[in-house]
Amino acid sequence: MNEEVTMTNNLKGIVLATVCSTALLGATTALADKEDREALAAAKISLVEAIQAAEGANGGKAFDASIDDDSFEPEYEVSIIRDDRTYDVRVNAVSGEVIGEREDHDD
Repeated sequence: MNEEVTMTNNLKGIVLATVCSTALLGATTALADKEDREALAAAKISLVEAIQAAEGANGGKAFDASIDDDSFEPEYEVSIIRDDRTYDVRVNAVSGEVIGEREDHDD
């Protein structure tokens, strides 16, 4: 009987932890979406223009791109493949200027 009570309590704990984690993840996602929307609203160039700028500066082919709001001005981060290597190219979303590039060893 004690084993059944212990198993039931463990199951309740797991369910509660899952519900709390899901709620926290949902709140974080909503915040990220709001920040992304604000960054996109401040952008003066489109995602397509950022991809074109990154490909032109890097000479590679884009396979992923997103708005990034981690700096003072919004930036696009464009992932590029060139010479069998992956690069992350940062494009200022206001001016359209390519402001940085680094090889991405994680991809």
